[in-house]
Amino acid sequence: MNNTILLIDDNMLDNAIVKNCLYDERYSIISAVNGLEALELIESRNVDLILLDIIMPIMDGYGFLGEFSKTLYHAEIPVIVATNLDDPESIEKTLKFDIFDYIVKPFDDTHRLIFINKVKTAIRYRNALLDLKRASKLIKRLSSNT
Repeated sequence: MNNTILLIDDNMLDNAIVKNCLYDERYSIISAVNGLEALELIESRNVDLILLDIIMPIMDGYGFLGEFSKTLYHAEIPVIVATNLDDPESIEKTLKFDIFDYIVKPFDDTHRLIFINKVKTAIRYRNALLDLKRASKLIKRLSSNT
């Protein structure tokens, strides 16, 4: 089963670069051009990781993070912010939300490898979390049968 990544970014060039970076990893990538569209997709699709830009129309990344933090999915889906914003204020504002990681675009060759590694790590984290939830449910069910 392929893991699904939700890419939230209105810049088509950046989307193409991210998809190219992750092509060999065989992830299923779905896209949204703003936070509002992304929230709707999360309700209807199984998402394993969110890659989020900050600067977007309609609902920016901060708005998305604020609304996403109110959902049931917040604790289960890691978010990596990938943005051009590298100033301390933007980074600090973003880190107030419960995100998995923050990486600055554009990616040079070294940062492309770091980005790919962060995505793989976040996916492993998500899969381990799901495995723990399944094991916990099984243990509860087995203990209630004894």
